[in-house]
Amino acid sequence: MKSHYRQFLLIVIVFTFSVILAACGSKQNANETESTTGSKDDKQYHLKVGYLKMNGAPLADIAIHEGFFEEENLEVELVPFNASTDGINSLQTNKIDIGLTFGTTTPLAFIAKGADLNIIGGHMEGGHPVYVPKEDADQYKTFADFKGKTIGTVRLSVPDIIFKNALLNAGLDIEKDVKFVEFKSNANLIEAAAARKVDAAFSLSGFLTQATEAGLVPFAWSNDVQPGHVCCRVVTHGDYTEDQQIAFKKFLKGLIKAERVKLENPQIAVEASKERFNLPDEQVNEIVNEEHLINSADPHKHQVEELWKQMKGLGYIEGEAQNIDLNKHFNLKFYEEALEELIAENPDDEYYQQVLERYKQQNL
Repeated sequence: MKSHYRQFLLIVIVFTFSVILAACGSKQNANETESTTGSKDDKQYHLKVGYLKMNGAPLADIAIHEGFFEEENLEVELVPFNASTDGINSLQTNKIDIGLTFGTTTPLAFIAKGADLNIIGGHMEGGHPVYVPKEDADQYKTFADFKGKTIGTVRLSVPDIIFKNALLNAGLDIEKDVKFVEFKSNANLIEAAAARKVDAAFSLSGFLTQATEAGLVPFAWSNDVQPGHVCCRVVTHGDYTEDQQIAFKKFLKGLIKAERVKLENPQIAVEASKERFNLPDEQVNEIVNEEHLINSADPHKHQVEELWKQMKGLGYIEGEAQNIDLNKHFNLKFYEEALEELIAENPDDEYYQQVLERYKQQNL
């Protein structure tokens, strides 16, 4: 009887251990399966990013070229537009996730009309010239010398705001002392300046070759007029999913790394962007590496606020729109999180510490 009892106990013990081992084995297999098929960190993300054809997308191009987005399991699909307004309209209807090079004044003009847009990062600063005919260049020493002249401009573009304020600061009455002719595109503007239909043109560096060939030269650059002024901002719709929030951080992380590459090796910017522009290397270099054009992923909130203030002063933002709290249209957490991750991954790298200090100065 005792022997039967002992055998029974042995069977129970063996069975119990078998169940425990099987459970442990199942748990181990589950973990192996999870690591094989991909954990949460291995999830793939996708963003449709709109850019303006004439501005290109230098930092995004470098990030793609160098594999920075790929390292973040992020696929970026770049979508071209001919006009900033078309790009912002597509952003509002969720046809794209991010607006990359639609300027700053265009998104701000949409915000003034009630659009739910957020600025989360940056892409371009400076780089806008005033073009004048080469044979007339000597007659312009200061902006006060434009009194009595006819000036071509693209309404509500960044150069339009910066240089009109330069005229005001020079003591001119822009309603009486100068005449403005508005153009729908910079291409049309340069053509008019080349044909001497206007005396000067508030334009972009991307048209430098076309302008030079037409006998035009830069009189002044926007950086000289307003150092550090912003141009293209990274803009999103105010409503976004959890996946988009993660993807935005990853996108900005790629831009920050690309900014460093461009700073240290400008030739990579040419290699990365030449297929997009489909132009000779020399001309691509002129567009992406023009010395007055600065590519920075920093949101630079303070300079965005300065442009908003200037737009108000010029009468571009009127009525109830003047009471809009612009702070509600910034979301800086994605840039902050991207930078925090880069610092954590590179604790001994002084470069990212410098980027952090710049961020504090320009945004907080």
